[in-house]
Amino acid sequence: MKTKKINVKTVKFFDIICLTDKVKTFLQENNCQNGLINIFTRHTTVAIRINEKEDGFFKDLKRVVFNDIANPEDDYHHNDLETRDPATLCPINGEECLNGHSHVGQMIMGATSETIPVLGGEIQLGRWQEILLWELDHGRDRKVIFSFVGE
Repeated sequence: MKTKKINVKTVKFFDIICLTDKVKTFLQENNCQNGLINIFTRHTTVAIRINEKEDGFFKDLKRVVFNDIANPEDDYHHNDLETRDPATLCPINGEECLNGHSHVGQMIMGATSETIPVLGGEIQLGRWQEILLWELDHGRDRKVIFSFVGE
């Protein structure tokens, strides 16, 4: 197995970082030929998804997920600091993040990882597919792990 940890700096809520070229470089540098590549993050307010890299789609997804379903202006039990488990508190700049919408949005978007076949040294993405990291909270440093299993 070959692995690599990378840092990704997001700037703002719903920042979208394309990881496709970084994954391809990792595969080339490690002479990965046939197997599976997994792209994983340990964060619960980030999603890693495969989809088209197109601004209209990004606007639609943000509207549907964060206006219609997980609106930041809605009330969330996760944001009630008097009832929340203190072990889950994560102060940013001295204040707790009120990010219930980010956790709900991540569950709706549905993934902290993607696994993709690699054949003949090439990642098997479709014509329009890209590996995208979506920031669902505020901008910060994020960690992503690439793991290749195969030959």
